[in-house]
Amino acid sequence: RYNDADAAGHLALGIAFFHLRDDRYAERELTRVTELDPKEATAYQFLGELAYRKDDLESAASYWEKAALLDPSDAKLRGRLERIRKEHHAEKDFNRDVTGHFSIKYEGREKIEAGRVVLRVLEEAYGTVGRALSYYPDREIQVILYSGRQFKEVTDAPGWSGGIFDGKIRMPVGGIEQETPALRRILFHEYTHAVVHAITPRCPTWLNEGLAQYFEGREIDGRERDVLRKTAQAGKLPALANMEGSFMGLSGDQAVNAYLVSLSSTRYMIDSFGMYRVKAVLDALATGADTGKALNSGITLSYEEFERGWKRSLE
Repeated sequence: RYNDADAAGHLALGIAFFHLRDDRYAERELTRVTELDPKEATAYQFLGELAYRKDDLESAASYWEKAALLDPSDAKLRGRLERIRKEHHAEKDFNRDVTGHFSIKYEGREKIEAGRVVLRVLEEAYGTVGRALSYYPDREIQVILYSGRQFKEVTDAPGWSGGIFDGKIRMPVGGIEQETPALRRILFHEYTHAVVHAITPRCPTWLNEGLAQYFEGREIDGRERDVLRKTAQAGKLPALANMEGSFMGLSGDQAVNAYLVSLSSTRYMIDSFGMYRVKAVLDALATGADTGKALNSGITLSYEEFERGWKRSLE
């Protein structure tokens, strides 16, 4: 208000609006930065993020290309640019359907029925997960259906992955004509990730994956319970604090174990404290608390106390 020509002030305000998800004001402030200082790479980066958030891949790529020219040393930005070029190439001819809560893209008119099946299951997940967590995302969630080859090229996901959520739900499809139990599980799983991310982008992976498996309806069978019990008795269960980062780099066997531990520890939290308290943990994470403080706030136990209780329950 005092100095409308201050590019740094407009940049900071634009970034603040971006994180508050007030996209209209964020775009206004960031565009003003490019007028005042055309060499401010950060403004173009965030304008690209805004375009990507709206699924305008062409505009996002254009903004990020400008930012990369201004700051060639930014390797992370170059990686994002390479990824979005792959996305745009794969999705430029995709069809789109929209409901009140989801936007879905797919290639070819023959996948219309697949899109409808997916949307129907996702709308059910919207209600089921929303009621359990008392949370309904207020923004449209984007869903993209790929061929197996496209999914691999765009996401670089490991072979054991049946779908991913990276801000958008992405999954490979082939010949979907009707709802199947496997399709239902994948959609409930990935939708749960979307809800958790909407609540807090800072959720530890073991809890995030545990909740996703819980809502997909996965149960721990007798053989898996025996494996967990013997591993706990031998003192060889991994520390949950070491399972807060991404699982995407794990081998198939490592992923099986990590997902089992995630489901077991999360199920113990739900059964012992109730879903209301689990939501309180997520809410605490959303305020900036680390996992230990969030657990203390949500279930009134320290990280160590919770982990000890979980491991004792297995033994």
